[in-house]
Amino acid sequence: MRDEKQDPGPCDRPSVGVAVSNRAVTGSPEAAPHDAHLVEIVEAGRRPVILLCDHAGYVVPEAIGELGISRVNLMRHIGWDIGAAAVTRELATRLEATALFNHVSRLVIDVNRRPRTMTSIPPISDGCVIPSNQHLSKAAVDRRIRDYFLPYHKAVARRIAAFRRQGQIPVLIAVHSFTPHLDGEDRPWHVGVLWRGDRRLAGPVLERLHAERDLVIGDNQPYSGQREFGFTVTFHAQRTRLPHIMFELRQDELATPAGVARYARLLGDCLEPALAEPTLYSIFDGDNLPTTGGLRAWRHAGHISPLG
Repeated sequence: MRDEKQDPGPCDRPSVGVAVSNRAVTGSPEAAPHDAHLVEIVEAGRRPVILLCDHAGYVVPEAIGELGISRVNLMRHIGWDIGAAAVTRELATRLEATALFNHVSRLVIDVNRRPRTMTSIPPISDGCVIPSNQHLSKAAVDRRIRDYFLPYHKAVARRIAAFRRQGQIPVLIAVHSFTPHLDGEDRPWHVGVLWRGDRRLAGPVLERLHAERDLVIGDNQPYSGQREFGFTVTFHAQRTRLPHIMFELRQDELATPAGVARYARLLGDCLEPALAEPTLYSIFDGDNLPTTGGLRAWRHAGHISPLG
């Protein structure tokens, strides 16, 4: 079993901080924050809308050391969602919303996967072997969950709770990006919208997107919310029946500032009318969890609990 750097004592263990700003951070979205700012929160307004960017960066924290892959591979789509953070920043300003960014590389631990599953700390990703993820001890896995999974999800839960304490039902909007080529196949979609059950936001957004004749729109493509939404939206939105939507943007469309601006503007134009509808800010009265069972609470042990 492989272990990582020796864990310091409780007094010496570095804490994983959360950086909070009341405006969008300027500068290159690829700039890697220090370990103290691995979770970034931008508060661009008081609207009860929370933007989530699970794979905003490709940071490998100092406590992890090296993953055993080149920086070129780390900066590929396997290490983060290229362009997603830049679009999320612009959307936060446009929508006057709160945005949360996880800057830890998904190769360290994927915050959008259930802990202790094969894709949570992938030993291989799109054909690239990750040497430092091979044969990790339980203690090493637990440390990654504690230090780089939990802080992000606790920050999301706290922002949701803050709105709920004010008597508001927040809307969750997740922003991801996808590689245009995978497993030898081209992926033609420019924008994908994922949904399952609750279509209060996905329905009107898809209708507006389909009006864009020069774009190929994916309705539950290139991934299907009917099968697997990932951890974040399932746990924080579907489990609690909050209004929500997940976007997937093709990465080659976000390769330039102009491309980022175009898609942030497009998503904003599609979201604004739906977000202006007061009835959206309510608990969904249907069932939108997968038939295989939902994620009910932090305390559940085994596959989904952080340290159970």
